[in-house]
Amino acid sequence: MQKLISLILNSKLLLPFALFCTLFIGYLSLTDISDLPQLEVKNEDKFYHFIAYFVLNTVWLIALQPFSSKRIVSKITISLGIIIFGIVIEIFQELITEVRVFDVYDILSNSIGVIASYLCFKFFEKRIFENINSK
Repeated sequence: MQKLISLILNSKLLLPFALFCTLFIGYLSLTDISDLPQLEVKNEDKFYHFIAYFVLNTVWLIALQPFSSKRIVSKITISLGIIIFGIVIEIFQELITEVRVFDVYDILSNSIGVIASYLCFKFFEKRIFENINSK
């Protein structure tokens, strides 16, 4: 398992993948997705927002790990940037689309996903990266 994690973390495709995830979430956020399958549960779109921004933040934290300093500030800055991205997307939904609307609860779901991602990353960071770097 550690070899797989090491291979992923040392991949030169992590940054392009993080950029792809950002563009993909941006695209989905600004287009009509009403034809996609529905879960038929209350507030399912908030669940999707949480998952999308949890994954997006995690991917960026992992992709930028080799470039970030040991300071906590850089990881917080990455996460704040993802939250700002979510806010900007919500504003764009209101301003440039006719099928999507601004929703403060989407911003809240996005932000909770980012915070949960950050906390999970901090919890597992030492275990993952210390084991990888020691080999």
